[in-house]
Amino acid sequence: MSLPERQSQAERRSRSEDALLDATAELVAERGVHGASLASIGGRAGVSRGLPTHHFGSKDVLLARLADRAQSGIGQEMQADRTRAARDRRLSALDEVLLTVDTYLEMFEDPAPDQRALLVMWGSTFPSGASVDGIADAERRSYQGLSQLIVSGQADGSVRPDVDPVATAVLLHGLMRGLAALKLTDSGLTDMRGVRQACNQWIVSSLAPDRATASSG
Repeated sequence: MSLPERQSQAERRSRSEDALLDATAELVAERGVHGASLASIGGRAGVSRGLPTHHFGSKDVLLARLADRAQSGIGQEMQADRTRAARDRRLSALDEVLLTVDTYLEMFEDPAPDQRALLVMWGSTFPSGASVDGIADAERRSYQGLSQLIVSGQADGSVRPDVDPVATAVLLHGLMRGLAALKLTDSGLTDMRGVRQACNQWIVSSLAPDRATASSG
């Protein structure tokens, strides 16, 4: 008899935590990491000022959860785009790299609060000694995912064998983060569609095997 009540409590807690994470994303995007206090987060979420501490224990834990949610959301969107593209044709690993970069840049043409907050949190780690729990893990997952795609591309022949997977993953990640940050700080940035096309061309020219070499092999 008590099980439905426990489930209801769990659902209420989940909704409350989601509301606090939503409020955190909005405030971090608007005011930066230091400008988003636990009290202001509770106020934005329309709950008591002590509820963020009750649910998360500290601001660091709350930010880490937000970073994880934001990165997971980006990953899910990228996977959904790859799944849609794979319905029409067989994707090489290089195709997946191109889709990953393009989907990321497209999201930041009109970013959601979670996505804006993720970049703000990333930028807040630039000062020496500063850190945001969860950002380092999010960055590491991104590097690893790109690096694994490049290794897969070398296995399926869509990526040159002399490419360094780790170094290239870092370059691609920096390209994605840097362009997204530029778009956030300069809404008048040149047409992002053209930027995305240029990125696509650069990645293909940098990673794809030379046609003459590929045909002779």
